[in-house]
Amino acid sequence: MATFYDPKNLREHFITPFGPGIGFMRLSNTFIDQINSIVDTNEPLVDYSGQLVGKVDQELLFNDAMKQSFLNETRQFIARYAAWMSVRSSFGAEELDQDKNRYGIEYISGWVVRQREHEYNPLHIHPDCKLSCVGYLALPEGIEAEMEEDYKDHHPSHGHIQFVHGTPSHWSTTSFLVKPRVGDFYLFPADLHHMVYPFYTKGERRSFSCNLNFVEMAIDPQ
Repeated sequence: MATFYDPKNLREHFITPFGPGIGFMRLSNTFIDQINSIVDTNEPLVDYSGQLVGKVDQELLFNDAMKQSFLNETRQFIARYAAWMSVRSSFGAEELDQDKNRYGIEYISGWVVRQREHEYNPLHIHPDCKLSCVGYLALPEGIEAEMEEDYKDHHPSHGHIQFVHGTPSHWSTTSFLVKPRVGDFYLFPADLHHMVYPFYTKGERRSFSCNLNFVEMAIDPQ
């Protein structure tokens, strides 16, 4: 069924009818400390890098404790994002109906990215899921000075993540550059192209990513 934009009596209205939406939230210090503690205590974690495109030091698969901690931290935010996207993409014609449907999060995979100086993550998407995310756990000491110096350039990028979508046109942007900050969390459609640029400060840029589905199931009236 097609949905239609109806401005009614509005004289001016700013909308974003095209392009994917990105959700942002701040992670709690408790969650960050939990994930970092598991990594730093050298608890055996599976090296997942053979399944991923990153040109980085390590990509360590979440264990059960990390998975549960992630879901506890983000579950409600992911649901709010899904509700917002349903309304946004249909001009309000569709909303999540909790009287008729059950909603849940299908966790597929999660991993910690341990990126060091000169390493990078090439342009890619996350297949076989509908949602992906990135959250920042640690940054090298001194990288802020490197980034500030890079901002003097006409196109800064050191250590940043960049999202890319669409075809260039007037009054339109096709990329979104994000500066990493410990505790920042971004949720986005899994087929949104993104990449991470290298940096040159010695140390570890630590983040995590997860692949997810937002599941909707009709409630049996009986």
